[in-house]
Parts: sequence; structure tokens; C-alpha cells
Amino acid sequence: MTINGNNISSPILYIALLGERDSIKFTNIPQESIQHPMLGYIGCLPQSMAQFIYGIEYYQLSKYYGLISGYRLIMVYPDITAEAIKSLLDLPKQPHVILLCTEEERIIETYTNLLKDYMNEDFVCLTSDEADNVCKFPCTTLTRLSDIWKWFYDYANKNYEIDKSRLPFSVPCLDKSVYDTGDVFSPTRTNTQTINSILGNWDYSLPLTKDEILKRRLESSEAALNNTTGFERQNLLIEQITKIRLIENIAADLTKDIKFQEEHYRAPLILAAPYTSIEMRKLPEKDLLPEEEKMAQNLEKIMGYHQTHNYTVAYDVTNLPEELYPAMKYVLNNFLIPRSTFFDFVAQLHCSIRFSPYLRLPIMGKNINSELSFVGIKHIERLATSPNKNKNIRKVMEKIGKKMTDEMLSPEAVEMLQEYSSQIVAMTDLPIEWMMIDGVPLGFTHEVCRLPETPVTSLLAQYMEAKFRPYVIPEDILQKTLVVFGNEDPEFMMAQSPVRELAKTLGFQIKTCLDKASFFEAVKETGPELLIIDTHGGVDETTHNSFIMMGNDIVTGDDVVNSGIGPQLVFLSACNTFTTYNTINTIANAFFQIGANAVTTSYMPLHVLPATVLYIRLLRNLNKAAHKNIHLNWLSFISHLMRTSYIHAPIGKKENLNLKKETLDTLSELAVQSMFFDKRREVYEKLNDKKFTKNLNCNYEYVIPHYLMYSTLGRADLIFFQSSLDDIMPEFPQ
Repeated sequence: MTINGNNISSPILYIALLGERDSIKFTNIPQESIQHPMLGYIGCLPQSMAQFIYGIEYYQLSKYYGLISGYRLIMVYPDITAEAIKSLLDLPKQPHVILLCTEEERIIETYTNLLKDYMNEDFVCLTSDEADNVCKFPCTTLTRLSDIWKWFYDYANKNYEIDKSRLPFSVPCLDKSVYDTGDVFSPTRTNTQTINSILGNWDYSLPLTKDEILKRRLESSEAALNNTTGFERQNLLIEQITKIRLIENIAADLTKDIKFQEEHYRAPLILAAPYTSIEMRKLPEKDLLPEEEKMAQNLEKIMGYHQTHNYTVAYDVTNLPEELYPAMKYVLNNFLIPRSTFFDFVAQLHCSIRFSPYLRLPIMGKNINSELSFVGIKHIERLATSPNKNKNIRKVMEKIGKKMTDEMLSPEAVEMLQEYSSQIVAMTDLPIEWMMIDGVPLGFTHEVCRLPETPVTSLLAQYMEAKFRPYVIPEDILQKTLVVFGNEDPEFMMAQSPVRELAKTLGFQIKTCLDKASFFEAVKETGPELLIIDTHGGVDETTHNSFIMMGNDIVTGDDVVNSGIGPQLVFLSACNTFTTYNTINTIANAFFQIGANAVTTSYMPLHVLPATVLYIRLLRNLNKAAHKNIHLNWLSFISHLMRTSYIHAPIGKKENLNLKKETLDTLSELAVQSMFFDKRREVYEKLNDKKFTKNLNCNYEYVIPHYLMYSTLGRADLIFFQSSLDDIMPEFPQ
């Protein structure tokens, strides 16, 4: 959309000028440079001048056309070169908002010298009060967020011809219950920013002094400490999520020909479930001197925190010397608070892409470790090879899932999730798909993708990847698919025979790679957009890093990062590539570092035949989805694949080779019903009703739930099928 030759729809460029680079000391604690309070302001600001001028109309168009929005944020360190600065700012005329995220005069001086030749009327700089006296940028500099609205207003009137018939600079008249001016509980700020961004209500903050804000925060903390088992704070988030859903309803009512299913029209829920892993709090024993062992034990106690239902800190201080109590306060101020702040900042970025609601759950830690240990490195193989392995694996999953629900969700949150027809993007290292919602796993009722918390900076990288490198699945995706066989074990080769036959009809390529070098050579030569790897996998008990095997060669995450390959979609049909306990670096994360948009990976040991059948079904179904409007995005596709693998599981069993036609028809009907959110709970309950399954002559009690064995990492909800876009997307107006 252009006005007076200027692109009003182009995103505003936000430039975060950070402090010096610092190394990550803990995998789950963000660097100091990306914890600055100025970064939290971005959610209060418009994404483009079109959004600033036309407000809720921008939101309505985004919903109707299914657009990917979000902030164009560039994070800059003082060691950036002059050439890099020039390339960043070599853009058409548009506003540039600088967020000054440092108070160090020396660093500000460096930035001033780098930027001074580019400063003009298009630039405005937001700084903290502390930086005001040393800021020398030759552009408008503001220390109060409320002052920027006049700058935007003047810029809009000067540079654009505004269509007054479209109600510019107006906020819709809605019921007062929809408006939101915020609460001092920090996660609510993200939803407050989203609600007001939707409405185009830019200057909404309450005129409170710093002392008044501090007083409110103290009162909120005191109330939470007096009722640690309550859910008052979480229910504030639920109320906000309800408001966002209500605004979505209003937007839908104004649009009569929406072609999306409700589950895909709705903005995905951004759900954060931080986890204080055992690796986060333990110092490596091999690096300790004898006199440091006691210190390490005390540090583990201090770092072993989790949060109560009401988001207060629960410490295990048993046998902790009184002189170490100040260390607990240090951990709170320097680890827990920055960690939570960073979660909320990154969540705001992810929310901005589709105007999503945000639900941050209490931090888990020691309170779930005993349950998770059963799927940890030391015990998972024993679990997978036990006489009743199928039944035991399911019991462990359900036990962990129930524990997560009991520790993290209020009754109101459980009720909301039961009715919440949208995809879910979970920021966590926990197996969130296993969470039991009134007896049904979240991964069955919902389409869930996951953004790993470890390493913590990957949460930010995932946003940058989705925003700046979006991927659309082409109709010829199978011609751009490579399946790699990593061994010639008889069991694998027998299961893979149908894959070779299928390649002849579908056109994907197959390579057998029996060493590391041939694997990377095959991928480079083929250049696949979808890479399926069928091989052995595991976890190194010494380094706690997961890997895959090519013949007798171990392929580590570092090998992948240094390889130069770059598939957009990865499916790892290999054991234990993303275990959820006692693992630091995973092979799955490595594929993200080289540019993958989504990686499907395994929590558990896989069984060769069902694992192979699963990706055979993936290839067959992909052949259909690539040409017809069946699934809007990769998350919908992969979730349906996993869910129906469970529904169809009895068909492949030897004892069920002669299933009646009526049974096969019933299973097919259940698979179709599971396409729709409002039918999935009913489908699951039928499959777990012994009377119902007995009539089918199918026993699901011993079926491994494959939809819970895997996890899809990355913003798979933003990877669209070209076939679906062509069918449902109307032409965007100028």
C-alpha cells in the first residue's frame, strides 16, 4: 500500500542498540545484553505506519488474509562494522526507532559515530532516564514512551495522505471489559500490549509514578506470598486471553466469508512453561577441585528453585547454611527475574506475528524431576525394553502429563484449554504434548509445536527465522525431498523396502550413507528442502548431547552446524534425539542453527517398523497435501499424521490382519473426525473406552501413542502449503 510514493505498509525498523557481547554462563539464563528493560517497550509500539494510522483495520485485514505480521527488530552490538550498519539502513523512506539498551557512555559514543551520517527526520531514539544525559544522537531523543505518539502523529501527517473515511487514529467503541490498562504481574504486560495493539489504542498506560508502581508490585507480591497455592495471578492471564478471543469474535463477525477453520483462523496461543533442568544447576564434577565440592552442593540447592501455583519462589533450603541465604537473593535477582523478563520479551515478539494471547506458566524444577527421571538418559532404555513396554511408556507419559497439569494449571486454565480451538506454540523444554487436560493429552486435542528453551537464545532465533526467512511448502516438495538410510541392519532394511518402492512413484530421492562424510556429501549434492533421516540415535551420557549414527560414525550437533547443509524441514526417525531430561545440546537444535524452519524429533526410543510406517505415511500424505487444500500449514499436517498413526495403529498388528470391514470403516471415520478440534476429545475417549474398542476387536491399552513420542520444533504454524494459500487466500487490496 503506497501513499505519496511512500510504502505505508512497510514495517517500521526497530534497532535495539545493545551493550557489549557477553558469553552465556548458563544454558537457560539469557545474556545480560538481551535483558534490558527498553526491549520490553517494543510491544507498546506499532508494527508499521499502516497499523499506527488505521489501528484495528490493520488487525482485521491481518486476520482475514492470514498475514504474518510482527516487528522488524534488528539487534546490534557495538562491534558492528560500518559496512554492516550501511547495509541495514540502506532502505526506502520509513520510520526508524532506536531502542537504546545501554547506559554506558563509551558504548553510546561508539553507536553515535556509527549512526551519525544516517540520522535524519526518519529517526527517533527511545532511551531510559539513566541514559538521557549521555545520549548525543543527532535525532529526536525521547525518555518517555508517552512522547513518541506525537512524533509518530507528526510523521504520519507529514509523509502520508491519510484517508479520513477510514477512521484514522481512532479506537473502536467496545464494551469497557475489553479494554486493558495492565497489571503489575509481569506476564500480563505482554497481553496488555497485544490487546491495545489490536485496538490501535497506543497511549493507554496509566499515569503512575515509579513509587506508585513499586507500591503496587509489593502489594501483589505480598498477596501471592500469603496464598502460594492460589491461582489469582494465572487467572489474570486467563481473563486477558478471554478478551483477545472476544476481539477475534468481533473481527470474525464483521467478515462474512472467512475460509479458514476456526482452529487456524484463531491466533495460536503462545504458552511458556520454563523448566529449571538438573543441568542448569549442577556444576560439572570433573571440573571441581576437592574443596569446591561442598560449594557445588550448596549451589545446586540454591539453583533448585521452582515456582508455586501463584508464581512465588519455592526453595529447598534443607540443611542450607544460614550464611548462604544472601546467595538465594542473588539468584533471585540475577537468574530468575532476568529469565522471566526475557521469556516475556521473546513471547511478545512471537505474539506479534499473529496477535496471539500469552500464557506463562509457573517455572518447574525439582517438583517434576522424579517423574521426568523415568525418561532420562539412565532409565529410558530400561523403560523401552521392559516386558510391558508399550503399556509402561504410556503410563509414564500420562503420569508426567498429570504432574505438569497439577503443578502449573489453574482449574480455569484447564477449562479454557478444553475449549480453546487454536494451535499452540509452546516455549519449553518439557514434553508439553503429554500434559493431561481432563484425562486427554494436549498433543491429541491440539496441534502443538515447541520452541526449545535450551539454549535460551534459540527462542529469539526462532522469531528471527519465522519473521525474516518464512518458508512456503511448494507443490513439488517431494521432488525436493531426500530420505537418508543410515545403516544396513536387517531389521531396518526389511522395514525400508516399501520406502524404496514408494520413491519410484512419488519421486523423492533415497541415499544410503554409512559414514559421516558420505551423509553430508549426499545432502549437499541433493540440496533437499525436506530431509528425512532414518537411522540409529542416542545420547552421550558424558556430554549429555544427542546424536545420530551414519554407519559406525557418530554425527553430533557440532558436525551439523559446521556442515554447510541447509534443509528447511527435517524429520528425524531416530531414537532419543530430543530427550527431555539430562540433555544439554540436541542434534535437533543443531538443524535450527543451520536454518531449518521446523524439525520433528523423538523424545523416546523408537521401534523400527512403526517408525518407518510413520514416515511412509508422511510421504504418502504429503503427496496429497502438496496439491490440495487439506492442511493450511505444516503443524496441521504433522499433527494429523501423528494423531492418526495412533488411531490406525491396530491395523498393522499381526493379530489384527483380518479386521472386519466395519472396524476399518469406523477407524477411518474416527481419523476424519480427528481433523476437527471439537471432535478430538470424543475420538480419544472412544479409543479408551474398553466396551467400544472390544466391539472393534482393537486393544489400545498396549498401543504406543506415537503422537506423544515425537515433538515438532519451530514455528511450524507459520509454514504454509502453497496449495492451501492458492485456494483460500483472496487477493490483497492495494
